[in-house]
Amino acid sequence: MPDSNNNNLKLFLELVPCLRCGNPFMRSPGKKEDICENCIKLEIRKKQLEKEISDVQHKIEDKINNFKIELTDQEKTYNKDYFLERIKYGSAALKKSIELLKKIEETNDEKYIEEYQKLFEEIKKDYS
Repeated sequence: MPDSNNNNLKLFLELVPCLRCGNPFMRSPGKKEDICENCIKLEIRKKQLEKEISDVQHKIEDKINNFKIELTDQEKTYNKDYFLERIKYGSAALKKSIELLKKIEETNDEKYIEEYQKLFEEIKKDYS
């Protein structure tokens, strides 16, 4: 004999637009979620990338400062042009990563995140 409690149990879902991306998603009527699961995952991924790049940016800044110190302390033994090119490369990489972070924050577009990851891996490989 079927349980009478199961007959009274009804599941309702409502279709609502996501506040961030505008795509519709299903949610329970009692919940106050206004953001879809994809946007939540994207936000988590973005925060992880921001933390990782922040760490790498600090390492790059430390290396740039070390290069500057080496230039002033040991001008005779090191090639100035080499260190200046390294500093220019580091500053260009920092500038590009900041621009990409701004684009990611404004658009939440997957292509910018992938481009940012490629830049991050390139910087990480270069400064390791």
